[in-house]
Amino acid sequence: MNILVRKLFQPIRNPGFTKLFLATLPLLAGILVVFINPGKLDSGDFFQVAWNPGRQLLATGTISAAYAYPVWTAVVMLPFAVWPLHTGMVLWLACNFLMMAASLALFLGMLDWEISPISFVLVVSLSGLFLPVLTSIWLGQLTIFSLLILALTAHFFLHQRWTWLGVVLGLSFIKPQILILLAGLLLMWALFQRRWKTLLGFGSVILFLTIISLPFISFPGQIIGGGISTHLDTYIKVTSTLWGLFLSLGLSWIVPSVISVALLVWLGWIWLPFLRGKSISSNRMLFLFSAALLVNLIVVPYSWMHNLTLMLLPAGYCLTLSLKMNKKGRYAWLVLLFIVMQPLMLGLFLVLGGPDHTQAYQIIPALILLPILCILESRTVRLRI
Repeated sequence: MNILVRKLFQPIRNPGFTKLFLATLPLLAGILVVFINPGKLDSGDFFQVAWNPGRQLLATGTISAAYAYPVWTAVVMLPFAVWPLHTGMVLWLACNFLMMAASLALFLGMLDWEISPISFVLVVSLSGLFLPVLTSIWLGQLTIFSLLILALTAHFFLHQRWTWLGVVLGLSFIKPQILILLAGLLLMWALFQRRWKTLLGFGSVILFLTIISLPFISFPGQIIGGGISTHLDTYIKVTSTLWGLFLSLGLSWIVPSVISVALLVWLGWIWLPFLRGKSISSNRMLFLFSAALLVNLIVVPYSWMHNLTLMLLPAGYCLTLSLKMNKKGRYAWLVLLFIVMQPLMLGLFLVLGGPDHTQAYQIIPALILLPILCILESRTVRLRI
């Protein structure tokens, strides 16, 4: 018995991607099916984003001008639109399970901490039970795809696979708004540092997506999302962003504008040494990635709660930093991280939001996680010195 207990806390030897993926998938699927019944999925978002526009393309060769995503999103999702609605939704659910497991396996492999069986089960379980993850999978959203693109972006950068980095940055534009800031900064770095393979990979994907979109557009703006302005006007006050939070409180749009500009200036400042070519550690790179993601989620004018799924990377990086603290500080930071990611997120949804009400308050955990990230990074840098 004692041997078994010790093994639960001993680091897993050589936890490569394949081993982590094969262990993550059944555990994650088992957790998710407790809360998500494949026979009773909410197909609303899947219907609007993929199935209905896909059917329009197949039937008429065009797509509604009100479609908020780039036309290439509907084209790429056509393999799921050729089936009856529920069948397409179940197939997309299976893909979400696979993409979520792959994302977590990649994150676990790149974060700087030893993985034991017990910590593995806890991290995968809490990630699967993160409210934005459950919401995204339940609604059939594309956010888990974006999470996988994020994981691949970090993986290819850390392994210096420059062409593949450009390819996945191009694929991020299938759902562009929640990774646009990180993609823009990395492309700027590639240009300044003459990483032509990255720019070529990115340009090739964007060219391909544009070519497959051209036969189906009615006006050029549809290529990048012709209906986004209408969605912005309609939903900006209730979406999970800094704008939604302050506008729902009755404050002027000037307040989120000023804060957004300040956050973007700060982000540019901390990225500047890297953009200029300074060599940085893998951990520092993950900090820059995490900061860009959180700022993007906070300042983008149109983004729903399920997009906060991407908080998993900053939260994971904060977890690794917390584990480097002394014993007393470690437990305090771990408890705080848990509160922000689980009870706070769920409590805000139940008390101040809900499926038929505003989601503006759901941005609060991201607003709290950003200073946590910066404080932990600052303290661990001092510890390393």
